[in-house]
Amino acid sequence: MFKILAVDDEQAIRVMLQDFFEDTYDIRVAANGSEALALVRAEDFDLVISDINMPGLKGPELLSEIKKLKPRTKTMLMTAYNVDDYIRMAKEFNISNIIPKTVPFNYDEVGALVDGILTENVFGLERYLLGDGQIAKHYTIKSSEEGNAVREELTRVICEKFGSSGDVKLIVDEIITNAIYHAPARDDGSPKYREYAPVHLDPSEYVHVTWGYDAEKYGVSIVDMQGRLSKETVLYKIDRHVRGEGMLDDSGRGIHMSRLFADRMLINIKPGVKTEVIVMNYLSSGYRGYRPLYINEL
Repeated sequence: MFKILAVDDEQAIRVMLQDFFEDTYDIRVAANGSEALALVRAEDFDLVISDINMPGLKGPELLSEIKKLKPRTKTMLMTAYNVDDYIRMAKEFNISNIIPKTVPFNYDEVGALVDGILTENVFGLERYLLGDGQIAKHYTIKSSEEGNAVREELTRVICEKFGSSGDVKLIVDEIITNAIYHAPARDDGSPKYREYAPVHLDPSEYVHVTWGYDAEKYGVSIVDMQGRLSKETVLYKIDRHVRGEGMLDDSGRGIHMSRLFADRMLINIKPGVKTEVIVMNYLSSGYRGYRPLYINEL
């Protein structure tokens, strides 16, 4: 059984997390950073989940100290505030997962995220769908022309099924374009294809798209088999766009736009093997609001 430590100065949050996780994991709780450090010195934890803003030792500093003490411990942050305000901090402290404290709290989403981080089994849209969820269709994109066709079909079928497709056309277009034109590279690391030029991909460069839905949301997974993206690159690009410094940047625009217009965006990376971007939109406004930061690099 994996061992988790949850740190929050609000008792209600500690009780909520303990009640939710206690049937699945060995979970301990701490009310502040000092208490958490004492527990980490005495015991080994697989994952530490900490609030960002606490009296005394703040969450980022706490997780930094824990990494020094127990480098293999995985870490996550939580906040009730705008996650975008903490992107630069996440980059500086090498933190890639920040959970928003939504009201109501999204137990299923957080449970799937925690399970993926602990087991390192993060790939696949089906992992993030509820029990009633189903995969609707898979696509394999072999050319830029097929990429355009998939984008149009996804927009149409999602709109027909749910009455609106939201910004899915823009989101999917940005991510598929990245996967076609930016993932493949020459031996020296330079782009293999000129952006927006007609492209026929090699079989090892095919882009795989899956979409599905459950009672609460629909989601789209886009996978390239290159694995060239890195956590550091993603954090750098998101930070530049959030701060306004990257407004004229071409690079990183797709990631920023997709995160901005989707209710949820997850980026899963196995370096040198594959990169998956999952975007999800909720059918009601209950879990919307501040966008989380979800990046998993194995």
